[in-house]
Amino acid sequence: MSTRFLFSFLLIATPVLRAQTSPASPPGEVVQLDRLVVTTATRTERLLSDVPVRTEVVLREDMNLRVPLNFSQAVELLNGVRVESNCQNCNTSEVQLLGLGGAYNQILFDGTPLLSSLGGVYGLEQIPTAFVDRLEVVKGGGSALYGPGAVAGVINLVPIEPRTNGGFLQVGVDVQKNEPVLFAGGRANLVLADGKLGFSLVGHSSVNDGIDYNDDGYTEITEKELGVGGFQLWFAPTNRTKFRANYQFTWENRRGGNRLNQPEFLANIAESLQTKYHRGGVVWDQVVNPDFDFRLGYSFAYIERKSFYGGLGDVITDPSDPAYDPDQLDPNVPGSAAESSYGQYGYTENPLHYWDSQFNYRLGAHVLAFGAQYKRESVLDQNRDFAGALRRTTADDTFSNTGVYVQDEWAVSPALDLVLGGRIDKSSTLENPILSPRIAAAWSATETLKLQAGVTTGFRAPEVFSEDLHVDTLGAEQVRIRNAAGLSEEQAVTTMIGLEWRSAAAGARWAFDATASLTDIKDTFVLGEIQTDPVDGSLFQERGNSSGSRIAGFESNVAFEPNRALRFTAGLAYYQSRYDQAEMIFDDTSDDGTTVIATRDYLKTPKWSGVVQSVWTPNEAFEAFVGLKYTGRMNALNNNTGTLNRTPDFWVVDLGLTRHFRFSGRHLDFSVGVKNLFDERQRDLEVGASRDSDYVYGPRFARSFYGTLKYEF
Repeated sequence: MSTRFLFSFLLIATPVLRAQTSPASPPGEVVQLDRLVVTTATRTERLLSDVPVRTEVVLREDMNLRVPLNFSQAVELLNGVRVESNCQNCNTSEVQLLGLGGAYNQILFDGTPLLSSLGGVYGLEQIPTAFVDRLEVVKGGGSALYGPGAVAGVINLVPIEPRTNGGFLQVGVDVQKNEPVLFAGGRANLVLADGKLGFSLVGHSSVNDGIDYNDDGYTEITEKELGVGGFQLWFAPTNRTKFRANYQFTWENRRGGNRLNQPEFLANIAESLQTKYHRGGVVWDQVVNPDFDFRLGYSFAYIERKSFYGGLGDVITDPSDPAYDPDQLDPNVPGSAAESSYGQYGYTENPLHYWDSQFNYRLGAHVLAFGAQYKRESVLDQNRDFAGALRRTTADDTFSNTGVYVQDEWAVSPALDLVLGGRIDKSSTLENPILSPRIAAAWSATETLKLQAGVTTGFRAPEVFSEDLHVDTLGAEQVRIRNAAGLSEEQAVTTMIGLEWRSAAAGARWAFDATASLTDIKDTFVLGEIQTDPVDGSLFQERGNSSGSRIAGFESNVAFEPNRALRFTAGLAYYQSRYDQAEMIFDDTSDDGTTVIATRDYLKTPKWSGVVQSVWTPNEAFEAFVGLKYTGRMNALNNNTGTLNRTPDFWVVDLGLTRHFRFSGRHLDFSVGVKNLFDERQRDLEVGASRDSDYVYGPRFARSFYGTLKYEF
């Protein structure tokens, strides 16, 4: 038995818990998740222990322990949540929930949509954890409350709202393949007038060179510069009134491929993005009387992006090569490779506006919530040349959605809660409105055992999606996505049943939960094989409707806290994601014959996954953890070889140690560790200028060593 397998087996065999000790807390003081107030599942405030719809939480203390740089790294701490890389050139990624891809879940900031169509392409890595107090994840169809897109569930980034003056400064380095990622960030909080007025400034910056895993001269990790700045403001003139505002500006340059020191059109492959991202919002919370309150909000996002997808392909760029032809690198020579590559630049604008309202009435055993939401989004995407001159417009669309909803939280008895709700949405892309009902129940069978069940619904309208605005490349050729004529919406129904058990508070604490789910999707969107346009010769994939699909899943978590110094958590997830009928994913006819590939299985979606973490806090000064992330085997299509390949299992082990220094009410934390200890990652990466950028799977990063210094004041 290998050392790696033995170590992983010992981790899995060790039972576990999700409660976390805060570095700022006295030794042994455990954050009690049961007392945490959450809002995502019902859009009303409920204790986590009482919420009738299963809600999973990642606390800020959990994030601090493992030093994630951004949201995409923090969310992977949860069982059944997976972040998948989708491009070898530019590292675009998605969050998978409930065995479904990123397009099937909604990411929220303080309960409202955070990411627009374009924001979803690279936005997961543009959200620093300094903005976030905790993550709340609700799995299952959420369209009854959140509208289109919430088919697999929602992930809510709940912002920090400090109660006292203070903040932190942090600097660090994360080194993989001898290339450092340097990062720095901080937060400053000013709280006045007994907490009625507060203001926070937040900033984050990181920079790294491109990283080439297989030494073929082409990057697997992009060269990147990222800067984020923003503020949060809140004002409570009375005990019943509160106003909140936030704004965040993100600036990012990233580039992957080769010849990074040359203009993009002179690279064999280049995917390059310059992004400016504005996001913000205002919220008014008002308590009218003990039985009635409301919330009104407006949020916006505006993204401006300059891009390049493509390159010279297999053109020789080395002057020492006998086949080198300088004319091929001259854009002024008609028909040269550089002249063709000159026109692979792009420009995109993506404004989003979102209005939200909710009114809550308490009538005896009922809490009635109802409201309306309106979303309007535009996408302008253009193909330009190096000088910025317009060549063609690839997308110029505006779409909107209006939704009204109602929900009844009914405390039938002290032990039984029901949630009944429904929503009607009218999308500008659909002729008829969509009805999304919802029902959920929670029964506290004993003081320690709770049973939950529910039927939820979700849908996706045929709009412009994030994957349309990330242009895949096959070699140096762009591969764009088109919606088929008459594309129908997807509609999903998810049935879930589960239980949660917690031991008594005295002595060693145990916790266990298990959830089974079944999701049926009608008219599932699928991408067909890569085709060649007969008019202009460009490559494209067409998005159409399949007969449907079914995702059957099971998740289970166990937790154990034998004493105040030691905590264990572990979770295992199984999802079988399949189309009702086999879908054509590859069709190539050549002189040598015909290769056709059809499959019922979703691509790059493992059946099995799991997480394990052990945290040891022997005293106030030290904290250590061992973590494991397991990703099972899955199918991945290689368009170059025309093969559907079965990937290996991956066992990613992380180790970390934090030393806490405390003096005069201040805190200084020094953390060191290693991520992906055994360097578990894809070994059959595509190489050279003709690589299929979409053939990438598994862990996103190689083994790395990190160190951070954080000063809290």
